[in-house]
Amino acid sequence: MKKWTTLLAVATLTLGLAACNETAAPANTEVTEKSELTLKEVYEKSLKVSEELKSVKAQIDMKQTMHMPTEDLSIDINSIMDMEYVVAPMQMHQKGTTSMKSSDESMPEEAMEIETYIAEDAFYMFEGTTGQWMKFPQEMMDQLMGATNQSNPSEQLKMIQEYLKDFTFEQDNENYILRLDAFGEEFTKLVQTQIDEAMQSMIGEGEELDLGLVINSVSYLIHIDKESFQTNKVDVVLDMDMEIDGEKMNMKQNVKSDFSNFNEVDEIVIPQEVIDSAMEI
Repeated sequence: MKKWTTLLAVATLTLGLAACNETAAPANTEVTEKSELTLKEVYEKSLKVSEELKSVKAQIDMKQTMHMPTEDLSIDINSIMDMEYVVAPMQMHQKGTTSMKSSDESMPEEAMEIETYIAEDAFYMFEGTTGQWMKFPQEMMDQLMGATNQSNPSEQLKMIQEYLKDFTFEQDNENYILRLDAFGEEFTKLVQTQIDEAMQSMIGEGEELDLGLVINSVSYLIHIDKESFQTNKVDVVLDMDMEIDGEKMNMKQNVKSDFSNFNEVDEIVIPQEVIDSAMEI
């Protein structure tokens, strides 16, 4: 089980249309501000804005259930995080709580305070049960940076481009709304590329990682602001099976991300007291 929890803990840090020329249908009867832009036009405008993004704030609510049938064990992980992110030079600050509960009751459900500062050359984490700041080695920093680079907003939008025809396209008064409920092998690539690249970045070059990944289902809900074309909401529900070194696991994941304060975060500074008190790992 340890190899699963190690891989997934780091990866977590790291996040059908009838035709693409149709306009967005109203999401409800109260829509009065109707736009005539097509999905293709909205997508291209949103991609351009995301490529120019300098910084953002986010609230992330993540629920995961990992089931390992060989051990007849399930682990529930719930995390709520507030995040500030500066694109270049890369800077990140996350603060929130994480709780874990196992079916065999070996892990009591207790909220644990988590806080991290990440920069291009530094990775600090505070874990509430020990009350200690930790500084992780450069090797882990390089791996984390590789995984974080995969979550670049413009790269995420590029990944869904070939699946646009499968999204429904609606609108309310404030947002364009894209939805996808997908099943089957043709959608495995949509998720597998992101997971494989994030996982591979953690184990380093020259090593091979075969996850035996099977995507059972995936659902996306994306909100794009009508005025700014910023992506202000991304919800992803995922059910997948994995296998590594003969150990199988099913993971169900529900991640809700709300974005705000676009280009309003100028700099994230790691406090000196964090640097001074951190224990090197």
